[in-house]
Amino acid sequence: MILCDIIMPEMDGIEFCSYASLNPRLEEIPIIMFTGLSNMDSLSQAYEAGADDYIIKPLRQVELISRVEHHIDEYRQKREALDRIQKLDKQNESKTKFLGVASHDLRNPLVSIRGISQYLDSEKFGPLKEGQKELVTTIIQASESMLTLVEDLMDVSMFESGQIPLSPEVQSFEELIDHAITLHSANASNKGIQLEKVNRAKDTAAKLDEKLVSRVIDNLISNAVKFSNRDTHVKLLIEDDDITVTLKVEDEGPGIPEKEFHALFKGFGRTSNMPTSGESSSGIGLFVCHRIMQRHGGDILAENRSEGGARFAITFKRKLTDE
Repeated sequence: MILCDIIMPEMDGIEFCSYASLNPRLEEIPIIMFTGLSNMDSLSQAYEAGADDYIIKPLRQVELISRVEHHIDEYRQKREALDRIQKLDKQNESKTKFLGVASHDLRNPLVSIRGISQYLDSEKFGPLKEGQKELVTTIIQASESMLTLVEDLMDVSMFESGQIPLSPEVQSFEELIDHAITLHSANASNKGIQLEKVNRAKDTAAKLDEKLVSRVIDNLISNAVKFSNRDTHVKLLIEDDDITVTLKVEDEGPGIPEKEFHALFKGFGRTSNMPTSGESSSGIGLFVCHRIMQRHGGDILAENRSEGGARFAITFKRKLTDE
């Protein structure tokens, strides 16, 4: 606690407050100014300089003690709050490091399990019986699902630590979409879902990080298939203008509950809707998509279609914002 008169020799109270506000050792300490009635005009300057309170002279013991105790109590509460925040920051940093290490260590064996299972599925070791074929297919699907979750966790860890690298190159946005459609065509076909691409863009070239943007496209198509009923339709609409290129993914599912839009792009945020064929959903994917779009200086939006179903749109600028 600092008690200071406004009128002092050499350095007055206002100058001292300005000095204290720039001194790391003093800037958080509360300052109470003493002033006479004739100096009231100087109080606004004192507050601007960093004073917390004032007492009019002559000083009264009861008032002085009350004001001092009040500001000391406030100061202690602020310090305790800052200490708690610093402790939570350290705990969060430790959690992020653990998440990154654990995800990295889990990824390698999962990749091996998937690779061996896919090799078995190719029947290069010999034909598989029907029951064996089903078992191998189940292993492949489970390992791919777990690998997607682990990669999402790795992305979360990198985003939280601010270490996500960006390697943008000018490339065709449409080609990335075509590749994603190929990857998801089998799952869509198993549910009788038709994936239709409609390209209304004149030019889909943009400066993008291929790996990260592919994650976004994969997630949007995967979600559209997961949450759509059998024998429905998913449309992928590509649009552009002179500055941006956009992909809209439209499905015929249940749509997004109106009261749950706020949870869509939060970490581990899920809506009450469930995948229609028992597919897994971690609640991480859209959070990662949102961070990737932010990293590119782009936008991701979600809305319900008037005719039913949901629409997710991602928009990229042809050039990154820092260029």
